[in-house]
Amino acid sequence: MAILSLVITVFGLCASPHPIILVLVYAIHELGHLVFATLVGAKMKKFKLGAFHLSLSYDSSHLSYQREILVCLGGIIFNLASALLAFLLPIKNEGITFFIIASILLSLMNLYPASILDGAGALKALLYLLVSPPKADKIIGGVSVFAILLIWLISIYLQLVFYSNFSIFIISVILLIELCFSVSEQIQP
Repeated sequence: MAILSLVITVFGLCASPHPIILVLVYAIHELGHLVFATLVGAKMKKFKLGAFHLSLSYDSSHLSYQREILVCLGGIIFNLASALLAFLLPIKNEGITFFIIASILLSLMNLYPASILDGAGALKALLYLLVSPPKADKIIGGVSVFAILLIWLISIYLQLVFYSNFSIFIISVILLIELCFSVSEQIQP
């Protein structure tokens, strides 16, 4: 997860006309997770804010699945709420527009059901409510593989047909690598 965050941040900062605003968008996202984790009573393990990485880890072993869903979606909720607040501001300029777009895009990206993103965490907790945990793990594993392969294939298509931005391909490859690491960790006894 740290590798993905680092690469996305570096690509974003390099491509961004407003790198400070992009860092603010990431910080608001992590703050959302922190606030929701605190509200539902999760015990904080680590909150790390570095130059190219923001991370939050907490003990969710005593949380209900509904509360786990809230924590997973907390960053997305904060990004969407901050985008709405920025949209409602009476002042409009390029920086505010960029903040709104970056906040919405980060929210949408994190809703994607790849195993290392917030969408998969929320989906997994929801599945735990509906089916047995082993069955939920198998479903989320399959959904993650499909989601990551889909974004990888789309990125190759965009490269071949439109000669589009290479960063989507890099992100998809990193998602595939992260998926391979998570699968190998689950296989080892």
